This record gives sequence, C-alpha cells and structure tokens, in this order.
Amino acid sequence: MDRALELNLRHDWADLGDVRLHYVSGGQGPAIVFLHGWPQTWYMWRDVLPGLMQRYRVVAVDLRGLGESSRPAAGYDTKTVAQDVWRLMHDVLGERTFHVVGHDWGGPVAYALAAQHRVAVTSMAIFDAPVPGDGSVLTALGRWHFGFHAEADLPEALVAGREELYLRYMYRKGGARPDAISEEAQREYLRTYAQPGGMRAGFNYYREWAQDAKDNLAFIKQGKLAMPILVYGGGAPNVGRGLYAMDSWQRVACDVRGGVAEGCGHWIPEERPAWVVERLLEFFGEVDRRRNAARPLTTSSIPTKRDHMTMFYETIDTALIDVESLPWMPFVPYADNVFLKLIKVDPIRGEWTALLKAPPNIALPMHHHSGTVMVWTIAGRWKYIEHDWVASPGSYVFETAGSRHTPISVGDDEVITLNIVQGDWDLMSPEGAVLAIENWKSMVERYLNFCRANGVKPVDVSSFSV
Repeated sequence: MDRALELNLRHDWADLGDVRLHYVSGGQGPAIVFLHGWPQTWYMWRDVLPGLMQRYRVVAVDLRGLGESSRPAAGYDTKTVAQDVWRLMHDVLGERTFHVVGHDWGGPVAYALAAQHRVAVTSMAIFDAPVPGDGSVLTALGRWHFGFHAEADLPEALVAGREELYLRYMYRKGGARPDAISEEAQREYLRTYAQPGGMRAGFNYYREWAQDAKDNLAFIKQGKLAMPILVYGGGAPNVGRGLYAMDSWQRVACDVRGGVAEGCGHWIPEERPAWVVERLLEFFGEVDRRRNAARPLTTSSIPTKRDHMTMFYETIDTALIDVESLPWMPFVPYADNVFLKLIKVDPIRGEWTALLKAPPNIALPMHHHSGTVMVWTIAGRWKYIEHDWVASPGSYVFETAGSRHTPISVGDDEVITLNIVQGDWDLMSPEGAVLAIENWKSMVERYLNFCRANGVKPVDVSSFSV
C-alpha cells in the first residue's frame, strides 16, 4: 500500500456502531465520495483520486463487509449501505453536501444514497452500473453470477480455498483486455477478499437484489432524482453495459448525460483512469460553477483591494517586475529539491509564467498540457526522455498543445528555465494516470500558501500594474 502514501492519501476508520468503515481521504475543496464495486475495494480508484485532489476533497470508502471495513452479519441491502456512507460523510466528516462517484455495486448504493438525501447529494457520476428496480427487465443483463452469488451458502462452499482462481477469472473476463486490472491491484483485492468473511460479505450484496429493487420502487414513487448525473457504460461487447447503463438511470432521474466508454469493458475506472479524471473534472466543474452562479451576491462576497487574497487585473499597464524579490518555492509534493518562482499569472488567458530550478541528474514526472508551453533555458542542460535533442542556455523549446513529455536534467550543472504555460499542466504516472493538475489557479494558491507559511508579504501576481 506504499503507493497510497505517496499520493498523500490518509487512511482512517469510522466506528458507526453496527459497522466500522475504512476509508482514505485527501485533497481540499468540495467533497466527492467514491464507492467501489465487487470484487474490488477503495483501491480501484487509486489512479483517479490524485487527479482530483487539488480541486476536491476526495473520500474513497471500503463498503460494509469489504476491504478493510468490518463484516457484520446483516445490512447488505443498498438502502442500509447508503446510510453507512451518509453517516460517514455527514456525521463523521461534517460534509453537508457532496458529489458521488460509483462503479458496479457502488452505483446502486449511490442511487439509494441520493434517493434518501436528495439535497445533500450535489451530483453523481456512475460507471457501468444500472439501478435495481428501474422498470427494465434487463437490469442484470444476463450476468450468470448474479443468480449463483444469490444462492444461500453454495458459492461460499464452492470457492472456499479457491478464491484466487475464482476472482482472477472475474478480473480477466470483465475487461476489454485480459490485463485490464493490473497484477498489483488483483493481489490487493485478493488479500482482502480471502480474509475470513470476505467472500460471504460480497455475495450478500447479490442476495439483497430483490430487496433493493423493492426499496428503489418506493424511492421512485417519491419522484425522479433531480441532481445532474453522468453515466457511462463500458463499450466492449458482452462485457460492458454500453448505453443500457444510461438508459437505466434515465428511468429514475431527470438530468442524465453520458454515453459509452470506448475501449473499456466493465472496469472503466481502472481501464481508462486518465479519461475518467477528465470526465469527472469537466462534469463536477460545470455543476459547481452553476451552483456558485446561482448563489445570491452579498456585499460580504464582493472582494476589495484590502484583501491580499484577491487578484486584480482591471488596469493593463506595462510593469517592471522585481523578480529577485519573489520567493523560490519547493515544488512539493512532486520534488522537494526542485523550486518554482511564480512571476505572473493571466486569469483571462489562463496562462502563468514561472522560473523552474532543478539540480543535476533529476527527472520530473511526465506531464501533459492542454495548451502551448514555451521554455527558455537560462542555465544548465536538459531534455525530454522522449526526444533526442538537448536544450542548453539560450535554447527555446516550443511545446505544442496536447503533447506529453518527461523532463530530465543533463550534466553536472543546475538547470534554470523560464516557462510560459497556457491552460492545465497535468502531471502523470508512468502508466498514464493523472496524478495532479497544475494551472494558474493552483499556482496562485501555492504562492499564497507559501507566503503565509513563511511570513512573506505576497504581491498581486495577477496585476499588470505596480
């Protein structure tokens, strides 16, 4: 589990009385709770959470009976499991409103949660999961294991001692590719499901399917869900649910959008994590902007120039910038020996200008950017692993929008570059998962946080007058 620690996720447990829930959390901003499916745990979101943590507070929970949560004998209907999540988010973590993301069984749990707390759930994103009791005869979509898992005691008896054989079959057959779920993830899932009671708890979810459908019919009679919902089904034939997933949710909710996740089977968040991050940021960003725009404007919400947190760019004058007076900030959490000096941000263009200083013989994470990036080398030599050229003092590198690179310093000298970045700058893992997103807003936040922590008086880096 070292990878989770590297991503600054914190492990906690919430004692709710009848169940003890394990969850991980990190980031800051509006809250999002992530609900996993079977046979997975919170760990299925490992390559999705980092890309959201700079804009949102993320919470990924092990559902009742699964992962590192406790395994009570009863309470596996989605109405009860949803209340577990509600008590965690509202009572323990103090979130009055939050977004929800669900996959597989996390989808029905998300529906039961939203149906019981229609004001608190701001919006939802669902991957390859229908709603039991939606009125369609195709809800289970011919999946043979639904009936098998629902049999009393039989599946436990047949898979006892063969958990790895059975679950690896599921992981292999459920994706658009046999290796859709990594070996690392499979081992983590097997570790928890092979624990005493792990398989029985998973099967218990299927045994409550009829009760879920009955409870959901009662929820539906109260009216369709009103919050925006994003739904994607896997596009691989006979594996993903395709457009049927969205059709199911359109039966129970008013505002449903989405479609088909191409190149995916059932395991969408693990098959295309970077794509999932992009969809979630777009969707939740739109929802949050609409909610903020709908809030009434009061005099207390109007910024003034006395507030150093406020940025001003009303006057467009030529300005001489004293770069020496601006601080070098460590580029944490990516590297503590790489430093940034934020010079200027342009909120209108979505652009930021900064110096970057790196020691010899260091590699930075691979990055992808949505806009153009221009890099002028002041000192030292550096290159991208993907290219055979080497930039030296006086070199000018023009990076086209949509490209990705892995920068490394070359030689024995310190590297200093001047960087003009347009749009988002996405830091990525070697596997292509979005670890974090930097842009002019995050850079200003980084600058202000550094100034507060170090007693530095900040200047308005968004103003073009002195």
